[in-house]
Amino acid sequence: MPVLFRRDVPIQQVLVVSARQARALQAPIRLAILDLLSTRAMSIEELAEELSDHGFSKALNTLRHHVEVLKRAGLIDLALLEQSRGAVLKSYAASARPVYLEYPPDLDAELEAFVKKLRPTFQTAVASFAKGDAARLRRIAERIRPCERCATDHIVESVILEVLHRTCRDVLRSEPAGRPPAGAVPGGRRLPRVGPPV
Repeated sequence: MPVLFRRDVPIQQVLVVSARQARALQAPIRLAILDLLSTRAMSIEELAEELSDHGFSKALNTLRHHVEVLKRAGLIDLALLEQSRGAVLKSYAASARPVYLEYPPDLDAELEAFVKKLRPTFQTAVASFAKGDAARLRRIAERIRPCERCATDHIVESVILEVLHRTCRDVLRSEPAGRPPAGAVPGGRRLPRVGPPV
C-alpha cells in the first residue's frame, strides 16, 4: 500500500490524570464548580447562585451529586461545617485548580528558550533523583501500574513528573525567591472565565 504521508510526531506534553479525575472533569459544570471553589470555599447554595451567573442552572440535588463526584476524585474537599438554623451547612473548597490556557504559537520560541536555560539543572537533578531512588520509584510504579500491557517505565516517568510538579507547586506557593516577579501574574486566584474553552 503506498504511503501518502508520514512524519514523526514527538510527545509534546505528558498529561498525568487518574481515570477517576478524567471522568470527574468530563462535565463542563464540574469544571466550573472546580474553578469557582478554587477562589473560595462555598456551600451548595452559594455554588448554585454563582453558577447561575455563568449559565448553569441546576437543582441543589444535582449540584450535590456533581460536588460528590469531584470530592471522590480528590479534586475538592470539605472546608467548613457551620450550624445554621438547626442544620449543618457544608462548604467545600478546591484542592486542585483548573487553568485553561492556549499558548499562542509565536510564544513557542520564548518558552523553548526557558527550557534550554533550565534543562541542564533539571537534567542533573532528575538523573540524580532517578538513579538514587530507582528501586523506590520502581516499587511505586509497580503499585500503580494499571494492567499487564502498560509499560512500567511510563509509570516511573509519570511518578517523576508528579514529584517535580509537587515540588514546583510548593516552591511557587511558599518560597519568596521562587515566586514570579510582582505583576508577572495578573490578579489573584480568580480566572477570567469559568468553564472549558469553547
